[in-house]
Amino acid sequence: MIQASKLIPQGKGLAPVLVKRATTVELDWDVRQKSRFAATDSAGRELGIFLPRGTLVRGGDVLVAEDGSMVCVIAA
Repeated sequence: MIQASKLIPQGKGLAPVLVKRATTVELDWDVRQKSRFAATDSAGRELGIFLPRGTLVRGGDVLVAEDGSMVCVIAA
């Protein structure tokens, strides 16, 4: 399981080509309200998301994994 503990709101500051190349994960409203959850990205990798408490995940946000890979969030 790959851990992601960093969130970049709306991918600000990232080159558009990097965001376009990132894998995606589709999350519904209930999951996006949590700061700790498990998910599977579009490449089939299992992700463990560990964000600071109180953090909301929105569609278009980018999660950065411990290996440096990025995952773009799609709001379901």
